[in-house]
Amino acid sequence: MTSTEASKGGEIKNPGAVKRALSSGVRLLGAWLVVFAFLGLSVEGVARLLFPYVPPSVWDYRSSRPPAYKNSPFFSQDFIQESRAHQNWINPKGTRIIYPGDYSGRWFNVSEGIRRTVGSPSTAERRILLIGSSTIYNAEVPDDFTIASRLQAILKSHGIAKIQVLNFGASGVNVAQQLERLKTLTIAPQDIVLFYDGTGDAMQGVFYANFDGWIVGENRKHLDNFIARNRPAIERLARYSRFFNWLYAKSTNYLPEHLKHPDQIKSLAVESEEKLLHGILETNAYVRSKGAAFVHVLQPDLFTRPLRDFELPLVQNHFLTMEGTEPALRAAHDEFKSLTGSLTSAGVVAFDATNLLNDVTEPVYLDFAHTNELANQRIAEFLFEALSRSGTLAKN
Repeated sequence: MTSTEASKGGEIKNPGAVKRALSSGVRLLGAWLVVFAFLGLSVEGVARLLFPYVPPSVWDYRSSRPPAYKNSPFFSQDFIQESRAHQNWINPKGTRIIYPGDYSGRWFNVSEGIRRTVGSPSTAERRILLIGSSTIYNAEVPDDFTIASRLQAILKSHGIAKIQVLNFGASGVNVAQQLERLKTLTIAPQDIVLFYDGTGDAMQGVFYANFDGWIVGENRKHLDNFIARNRPAIERLARYSRFFNWLYAKSTNYLPEHLKHPDQIKSLAVESEEKLLHGILETNAYVRSKGAAFVHVLQPDLFTRPLRDFELPLVQNHFLTMEGTEPALRAAHDEFKSLTGSLTSAGVVAFDATNLLNDVTEPVYLDFAHTNELANQRIAEFLFEALSRSGTLAKN
């Protein structure tokens, strides 16, 4: 600093020049901010013209009251929030067992890993242990609209008051995990063990090509750590910015390499059917060794029949139905067609429900597998008929 710029005390002798410099810097910064804002708005505007909005999570989709919830009497944003918040899946160390954590709420109640069945008798002579994946847990509906609760109501309507239906649904499990959990439960000679499954095994075996894995665990593997850690914030951005919505959808969509090869899909589907058959036969032998009855039901999903026009949005949004799910499940279903016949020939009480929803003309699916209360009622009626036709309910 020269003698013309400062006094002996170091004070600025030309404050006007400094003010002009600061003012010029502020104007330049402001100009750049305007430029960046213009560019940002331009990008956002173009994105809104080119890209449709994709609900960035299952919960965003369900919050919009999609067609399957159009006539649901329980629907509200509070219900959707509790549906999301209450889920806490527990995986005991050293096992592949999955079960829900305890919860007490308005629409969802879980105690000791069992979701509440509405209308369950306080004292019972027999129990139906209803075991399956999230399509039995039924997080899409309140307690009184689950398949278990609907089955309990049907039993009561037929004068069967002393059979208790227990909901052992758990997220993303396959038949091997169902059996592993079953072996931790007490089974009485008068009990009925009912497995309702198929889609979880098809997804785990064909889509993920990992028969010994867990669907939720497989999903986590494919999420970038940054996305996994910051998912809530990213989802918020994706709700309000069409550009971020598009970017998030693109960055989280993936197609497993093996699903690009039809021969590999076919091979995995064949192996999935073999493993499912083996798992059910093993379960049947285990349940019979306890003196109890076993029934198997092969479940329907979105791809056990041709898609309806109103179901296309479920497939186009990969947060609801991941890319590659349709060919994986359709290949598996082709192989699973012989499953029930093979089980019956082996002495297993088995039924095929894959065509159950074929004649339903209104929306019942919320994604590729999970159903609303109307479908759950139909499924419960099928289970009751299966139990009745097999003579299982009449056993003493």
